[in-house]
Amino acid sequence: MMKSRTRLAWEQFRKHRLALIGGGILLVLYFMAAFAGFFSTYDPNFYTLTPAFRYAPPTPIHFRDPDTGRLTRPFVYRLKKELDLNTFTEKYTEDKSKRYPIYFFVRTPEQPYTIFKLFKSDWRLIGLGEEATREGARLYLLGADNFGRDLWSRMVYGGQVSLTIGIFSVLVAMIIGLLMGGISGYYQGQRIHLSLPLLRLRTWQYLLAPPLWLVPFRLPLLLLSLAVWLGLAGGLLYSLNLLMALSTPWEKAFEVIFLGAAALWMVLNAFVLPFSFDPDDMVMRLIEILSAIPGLFLLITLRSVFPSDISPLMTFYIVVVILSFIGWGGLARVVRGMVLSLRETDYVTAAKALGVPEFWIILRHILPATASYTIVYASIAIPSFILAESGLSFLGFGITEPYTSWGLLLKAAQDGGFASFADRPWVLAPGFAIFVAVLTWNFVGDGLRDALDPRRRR
Repeated sequence: MMKSRTRLAWEQFRKHRLALIGGGILLVLYFMAAFAGFFSTYDPNFYTLTPAFRYAPPTPIHFRDPDTGRLTRPFVYRLKKELDLNTFTEKYTEDKSKRYPIYFFVRTPEQPYTIFKLFKSDWRLIGLGEEATREGARLYLLGADNFGRDLWSRMVYGGQVSLTIGIFSVLVAMIIGLLMGGISGYYQGQRIHLSLPLLRLRTWQYLLAPPLWLVPFRLPLLLLSLAVWLGLAGGLLYSLNLLMALSTPWEKAFEVIFLGAAALWMVLNAFVLPFSFDPDDMVMRLIEILSAIPGLFLLITLRSVFPSDISPLMTFYIVVVILSFIGWGGLARVVRGMVLSLRETDYVTAAKALGVPEFWIILRHILPATASYTIVYASIAIPSFILAESGLSFLGFGITEPYTSWGLLLKAAQDGGFASFADRPWVLAPGFAIFVAVLTWNFVGDGLRDALDPRRRR
């Protein structure tokens, strides 16, 4: 029996052991991020001033009864802060007057959370219980940050941003890159002529031309075009008034001539002259412009355009859009090359002969043929977007409080100075999480590349 392409690709993927291991680790990371409230020990923003646990080390977990030496339920001691008289620095020691057992599947009604913003819960995988929290005992699996917040909980919640922002950014970049690359390759060597004769009879003939079921779709486009030209005209008038108020008489004359010529060109182009352009040339020039600007500089510049005091959720969406805007060019360039060969195939020629709309040919018959490369591109681009977001947050231009990400946690560690390396290395744990996520995605990308390439199958 002949095997399907999916089955052949899966069998080849299973032979790549590093890809299987990486895929398993990624499943664990994304599962923990999806149910971050359950796997965290505290709310990510929970801290107390009395007692304060600033930069508390990981809590030692004991498995043996100190009196009998036998194995017992895991427990911890309450941490107390003392002053080291030799170095005059604060240090934490264990108060062994009382033991606090560790429970699994513990409830924390004072710190509830939501699952996918739909369901409320207060169950956590591991914890000490309400009594220990009231008495000042803490279970810090990875220590605490500069505010005394549990670093493990913040890392788990930070994975929601750092891991999902890569997927969302890649999805948006793929949509833009596939469409741009498909249009660029399909219309390569052709010029598209556009005109917007809003006051001409043929506009209304076009609006009411058969098939009539397209009328509801054509009318909004015409109204949108009219709104764009009116907006441009209003913008020119506003710019004219503003610049004339701030300029000398000689500059006013130049501005009047320049803005008048621009307005005249706009009117002639809208009502009289046709406008033609080469889609391939336009897309390729835009990609070259984006490629010529250093990525990090472009990221910071685009992020600086937006206010710094916007809501953290809006910041998340802005970062996704910015990462997608600078990341679609490479995919579009490769897809363009693939479309140049695919558009000459027999099934595309047959679709043209049957009168299938060109845009539908691109979406239905050409772009699906690029699926193998697109899947590999996504697996390789996701880690680069994770690193880009981490770098942006590390520089203070990304995710802001009260949300958190791995890059933001690294920034907090960097603010602690050299002591973060010498005295409290646990604050560098988010960097290890970034390293693992990027490495495992690269392993998966290598496995997918081998599985989807027929020349590499064995």
